[in-house]
Amino acid sequence: MPDMTGWSEVASADGAALGWMAAPDPDEPDVDYFEADRVPKAGRRAAALYEVAGLAADEAFAADEVLDMGRRAGLTGDQMDAAANVAWHLHQVEQLRK
Repeated sequence: MPDMTGWSEVASADGAALGWMAAPDPDEPDVDYFEADRVPKAGRRAAALYEVAGLAADEAFAADEVLDMGRRAGLTGDQMDAAANVAWHLHQVEQLRK
């Protein structure tokens, strides 16, 4: 049996043991690693969407070229739809300026 000193049992509402949880290491910084990674990920996704939206709004690129570029950048279909929506609104704003 492993040494479980310092570990606490995690139980369900009816008292059944679900597992064990160790106390936090006092030398480890109090960081939520999932939260810490969320903002940089969102920033990278936003940058990719911005780029694709700019290309989609540019008349120099055909729609299939922009789609290929977005796929190569790793964007999903939903992200491509979002970029196309941004491009459409950019186009509308440009039309209002004319």
